[in-house]
Amino acid sequence: MTQMKVNRGFTLIELMIAMVLGLLIVGVTLTVYLSTVRGSSETLKSARLNHDLESAMSLMVNDIRRAGYWGGAVPEADIFENPFTNQDVAGSAPIGNPSVSCFLYSYDFDADENVDTDEYYGFKLDGTTIRMRLTGTAGNGNTDCNDGNWAGELIDSDIVSINSLQFLPTSTCLNADITDDEIAAAGAGVSPVNQSNTVSCEVAAAGNALANSNDRIIERREVNIVLTGSLVDDANVTKTVNSTVIIRNDNLYRLP
Repeated sequence: MTQMKVNRGFTLIELMIAMVLGLLIVGVTLTVYLSTVRGSSETLKSARLNHDLESAMSLMVNDIRRAGYWGGAVPEADIFENPFTNQDVAGSAPIGNPSVSCFLYSYDFDADENVDTDEYYGFKLDGTTIRMRLTGTAGNGNTDCNDGNWAGELIDSDIVSINSLQFLPTSTCLNADITDDEIAAAGAGVSPVNQSNTVSCEVAAAGNALANSNDRIIERREVNIVLTGSLVDDANVTKTVNSTVIIRNDNLYRLP
């Protein structure tokens, strides 16, 4: 006669060991999960910050690039009479850089050859956000960063805080009325070309031995834009982007 095997099950010690091993496995799984979630969260935050800053930079670069466009620049026109670049023209609105965090400019949006109030543009740092100007006061010469109607925020200030915004212009100047013979006669160290990060062509020409009244000056301009921002809910997530704008429309004017 076959005897039935008695199934005694697990002992208390075996059950306790199994529970401990199970808890360890669950703990490791939770740790890996939380680490993955945390890493994904940081990636999403960084991506959001990068997207917002790059979008704002792209808008500023593309619009500033248009500065100085004039609908009257036809073959028979005097290009030195462009009111969007030449400050000596009545009702002009050339580029203005009243402060390092404010850049003002204009261009002939409707191509009617005149500087209209809704053709005054600009960008500035306002607290911890960026604003864009939509209109300005005719004849103000783009010198006042508080002038005009400034639009809403370019970036959602509830999510992204702008820590710094800098507009750093550079001018390369050429005197079109100086001949090679005059340059050679002036000797070393005197040149019709001047490049500076802070000095305009008009200021540079004032100290140039070769510059004369009524000389035609061609000013080629670039603006380096540096933008730094961080997340409002996590100031440790920060990023700096920069870009250089080559303004397509040179500033053409005559020396006083």
